[in-house]
Amino acid sequence: MVRSKIRRAARRCGGIHNYFDFILVAGILLILGTFEAGLLRDSLSVETVQRPGLRNCCFLLALCAPLLLLPPRWNRAYTWIFLPAAAGSVLLQIFLEVYYGLAVGESLVTILMVSSPGESLEYFGELLFSWKGVEIIGAAAALLLLCRLSCALKFSPGRREKIAGVLLLLPFLALSAAFCFENRPREILNCATLTRLGVALGGYRHTLDSFAQAAAEPEIPPELRRSAPGDLLGVIVIGESATRSHHSLYGYRRRTNPRLEAWKNELILFDDVISPTVHTASSLVNVFSFATLQERNSPRCSFTAMARRAGLRTVLVSNQLRWGEFDTPITLMFKDVDDAYYLKEQVADSRDDQLLPEVERKLGEAGGIPTLLFIHLLGSHMPFRHRYPAEAALFPAPGETADPHIPATVRQLTAEYDNSIAFTDRLLDALLSRLKTLKRPAFLLYFSDHGEAFYPGMSDWVARDPDVNASYEIPFLLWFSPEYRKARPEAAAGAQANRHQPHQTDRLIYTLLELAGITYRDFPQEESLLNPGYRPHPRFIHEGKTPYCKKPQATELP
Repeated sequence: MVRSKIRRAARRCGGIHNYFDFILVAGILLILGTFEAGLLRDSLSVETVQRPGLRNCCFLLALCAPLLLLPPRWNRAYTWIFLPAAAGSVLLQIFLEVYYGLAVGESLVTILMVSSPGESLEYFGELLFSWKGVEIIGAAAALLLLCRLSCALKFSPGRREKIAGVLLLLPFLALSAAFCFENRPREILNCATLTRLGVALGGYRHTLDSFAQAAAEPEIPPELRRSAPGDLLGVIVIGESATRSHHSLYGYRRRTNPRLEAWKNELILFDDVISPTVHTASSLVNVFSFATLQERNSPRCSFTAMARRAGLRTVLVSNQLRWGEFDTPITLMFKDVDDAYYLKEQVADSRDDQLLPEVERKLGEAGGIPTLLFIHLLGSHMPFRHRYPAEAALFPAPGETADPHIPATVRQLTAEYDNSIAFTDRLLDALLSRLKTLKRPAFLLYFSDHGEAFYPGMSDWVARDPDVNASYEIPFLLWFSPEYRKARPEAAAGAQANRHQPHQTDRLIYTLLELAGITYRDFPQEESLLNPGYRPHPRFIHEGKTPYCKKPQATELP
């Protein structure tokens, strides 16, 4: 009945009903593509794609051309195969851009590759039982209806239609020829979301291969030497999604760090450190290698490989995923550790405090052996309420006055996020207390892989919003035992002197090496936060593509 009414309406417009199938499909694709290009104009500049609107239009016109060139039998098959693929990819990109500010690209592929099944199921469960889930189901139903309707309509291309189809191909062919002339043939595949996914997969594979090469054949710098005490114990705690402005150590109004505040006189707080990315994988693979987001395919070797070569025992205790030996760049960075423990493999709802018994065992095994212990937390990974037991919730605190101008959902999310920060505070306090009892040269470094998009005045929350500074600004603190300060007073003094200096974590490996007392021939002292001659570099966000502009830190509640 619906098809009959549509066709009768089309007949009133003269001969247009003969081209109804083409007009329907082409019109829908071009409308979606135009909307997508408008949304992506800023995001794709991050992915170094120029003129996304022109590229998208040329590609979608070429995608419509076969409707004018193929016979009816092949036309129907083409519609069923390519219409869902093209329209579905556009809808996916619109969804990602509206809710997450994310373009389909290598960053998205990396996120998918490094997410555990348990973590993914947890996230999609939250997603489907929200308005976003309703929108996804509605878009999928509309896409199926469009495919069914367009395939039922008949269209027999003649000579004029075939000429028109060839003309529709010409802009894309001209664009492809221009890319070939400029010796950039790969850019042909960067013209639309559907083809950009293939480019992203290839880019991820290339990055992974470079890290696999660094793990299999590490290029250890020459003349490696260690100057730290023979019984050194270093603890590097990697947080998750913790933004600096929600820590009371840095002035936040809620007391999210009541226990660490008691340690404040012994801590060195760095107040201007950022991550250049909002994704765990792209953050940590650059922290623990010589690769940066400007030179991401040159890892050379991992920090753990250098530590082992220098005679340090390396241990990993993680509350994040474990995959195969060469599955992700992160696992490659920790491939060289002597001992690794993953808490409840692929279980997303495990809590960080469950790591403490294993940490205690590893510390007991260390004895007087020089050791580096890496502790990878789930920290403040969403959903935030799963990161702490209900009885540990501190917020909203009794007597807190709710701002009526802030949506209730934002207030609730903020309270859950602050509770997760406070729960990490308890864990760090326990670690510091234990280290202090050991009476040996020791340090603890805590930093987060990236921040989270919580800021004052927000009316809605977008996870890891790449356009918000809070998504990049992270806590970064150091603790030295009295024995470490006595053995290496210059390192402690250098850290104290540089605590207000700007820094970016994709250059952190030099500081990590100096913390462990490891240097090599031509070691760049000016790159280390422990050196009085430290020289900061220009900083970037948006996967290292956009200059970072520092703004005053807001400490009030959202």
